[in-house]
Amino acid sequence: MTTASWYHSTMKTISRSAGRSVVAAAAYRMGECFHDELHDIVHDYTRKSGVEAAFTVAPVDAPEWVHDPEALWNAAEQAETRKNSTVGREIELALPSLLSLPDRQRIVERFAGELVDRYGVAVSVALHAPSRDGDDRNYHAHILFTTREVTPSGMGKKTRILDDRSTGRKEVVKLRELAADFINEALAAVNSDLRVDHRSFEERGIEREGTIHLGPKASGQERRGEATRAGDYNRHVEQYNALLAERRELETAISQERERITSPAQDQPTAQERVRAAAAPFIGAIEAHGAVPEIHADGFTWWQRAAGRIAQARDAALGLAVKAAEYWRRRAQEPGELAREIGELER
Repeated sequence: MTTASWYHSTMKTISRSAGRSVVAAAAYRMGECFHDELHDIVHDYTRKSGVEAAFTVAPVDAPEWVHDPEALWNAAEQAETRKNSTVGREIELALPSLLSLPDRQRIVERFAGELVDRYGVAVSVALHAPSRDGDDRNYHAHILFTTREVTPSGMGKKTRILDDRSTGRKEVVKLRELAADFINEALAAVNSDLRVDHRSFEERGIEREGTIHLGPKASGQERRGEATRAGDYNRHVEQYNALLAERRELETAISQERERITSPAQDQPTAQERVRAAAAPFIGAIEAHGAVPEIHADGFTWWQRAAGRIAQARDAALGLAVKAAEYWRRRAQEPGELAREIGELER
């Protein structure tokens, strides 16, 4: 099985403290025109391209109006009274490009249903195709869900399980695992050997740093040649990962050479093959220069002297390789500190 490198599943909040409106967010993701009743603003994104499908799901006993996303997200906005309220949550989920639209939609329908059953919330989903100027494999879904339970009478109490420090992280990990399971089941159903893994590189024992997913704003700036902090961070991570890969290759080569030099052959055929391999360059040189070697004053033939110099050069190269590996180990600065400096990036 091959593990996909493109997979990501990220959760973020939509908060008034950041100057955001959940009505505007829903309209943009679904490619719709919604009237924000609280702020009396019309958000028209009907000309937005790339929205392949959109739908809303809710608990079975929810009022009928909840299935209308404009009414739903206006109710969610108006249910909050504080100026720093969190008015919505969003999960952005990468989807396999090799699957058909119906298959991708079934994945997200199952995942949205799990959110409804797990938290009693309403969920609006938009499936997006890759942008014209971006990665043509970047199929993904925006999954927007309420921060309150939805009851037969409308908006109910807050769902605090995702806010609580003792339970929030565990819930996010569980949701990532659920999404990965649904994707892997869909991939297996079409006989693909590709799989996704919700765990971090560190949890999988992989010495590698992950990049930050660029949202529409940062992606647009990068396409126009404008550097962003998220883009700069990703470039730093790519350089760091390249250094790690180079270091690993160097350490592997050093280890193999040490083993070859220091490990005795276990049987006669192996020993003979090693001798033939070691002698091959010198035999070729003798054949090229004639069968009778030139004897120098020190008693060595030219090729014996060359063999000694090659052995010395190999030892010197081995020493330099060890020093180079240590240099790259020091050079590969951990990018985690830079990620913390960037903080919460708007996507």
